Amino acid sequence: MTVVDRTLEAVSERVQRLLEAEQMPQRDGFLQAVDPAIKIVGLFALIVVAVSIGVWPAQAVLLALVAGLTLGSRVSLATLARRIAIVPAASLAIVAPQLVLLSGNSVLGPITAEGVSYVVTFVLRVTVSVSLLSLLILTTRVADLLSGFRRLGVPELAISLVAITYRHLQVFFDELSRVVRARRSRTIVDRGAGQTWRESGSMLGSFLLRAFERGERVQRNARARGGTTMAAYPSDSDLSRADGVFVTMVATVVAARIGMWIL
Repeated sequence: MTVVDRTLEAVSERVQRLLEAEQMPQRDGFLQAVDPAIKIVGLFALIVVAVSIGVWPAQAVLLALVAGLTLGSRVSLATLARRIAIVPAASLAIVAPQLVLLSGNSVLGPITAEGVSYVVTFVLRVTVSVSLLSLLILTTRVADLLSGFRRLGVPELAISLVAITYRHLQVFFDELSRVVRARRSRTIVDRGAGQTWRESGSMLGSFLLRAFERGERVQRNARARGGTTMAAYPSDSDLSRADGVFVTMVATVVAARIGMWIL
């Protein structure tokens, strides 16, 4: 198997596992029991609070809150860390020069206390925000997430596009896996690097044409069925205990942030 084949196959399998990860939203956890619309509003409110805070002790408290929500939702902290690790690491690499660029009291050579505070606050802010978004995805099925956005008044056209894109990304990468397997089954001897890259380019071109044709068939089928208009659905307005606890928690955090502004 060539490097190109291994890369395409690994990417395809990883994306398919990511798209098909529906086990965690079905667990009996705290955030899983919260209404999707309330969860969306609440978690985005917490993200706004995290972005607006400029001191690291408060960010650390929010991070502890995120850890509590993660454990309460029966999601492993290691799983959450693996999903978000690259974003805080990238943010640390970007903001690290501020350790020496910001003027202030020296703590270790050219590194200043103000620079350390700025970097820690920035990385914690990014970590909290990305963690909250990941929790929303990990604890909510895609269908429930789209339903929540509908109840919040998001245009149905945008929701239809997201739903169709999500569904057919699975088809797209499944088709890519089949193309790679078909090529491997026809390969008997190892070819040179030049021939391998030419055949890989031809394979990807053929795959893109097949994906384009699949999209056209999907569009024709949708028109034949009368379009992609979403059917109305009954809305349950009863709040559960988890909804009340979550709303109270978010309201407390928001009130504390407003209090910090006033003071």
